[in-house]
Amino acid sequence: MLKTNTTISEVFIQSLINAYGSQRNFEKELVYKAYQYGNKGRLYFGINKLLNFTMYPASLREENNTYIPLLECNLDACDIANFIEDIDYSKLSHAYLQIRSLIQS
Repeated sequence: MLKTNTTISEVFIQSLINAYGSQRNFEKELVYKAYQYGNKGRLYFGINKLLNFTMYPASLREENNTYIPLLECNLDACDIANFIEDIDYSKLSHAYLQIRSLIQS
């Protein structure tokens, strides 16, 4: 069983590094996707049933529910840079571990 507590899980960080190379690259990808979607609508960061991370717009979430959201940004209401500064990685890590355990069971 994966250990969950108030700190950032090593499993989550390792998964993030495997997917993006680093936490900084993950944040750069959030900015890139926000601009790619025109800084409008909702931007989701989530995982699929194969435990792969993905970022997607609200339209993809409505069309296809194979992705499980971990993080949601309303680009209409907030600036992506401020959103990134406010990301709580310990909560994100905890959500990742919960969803991962559900998928694996």
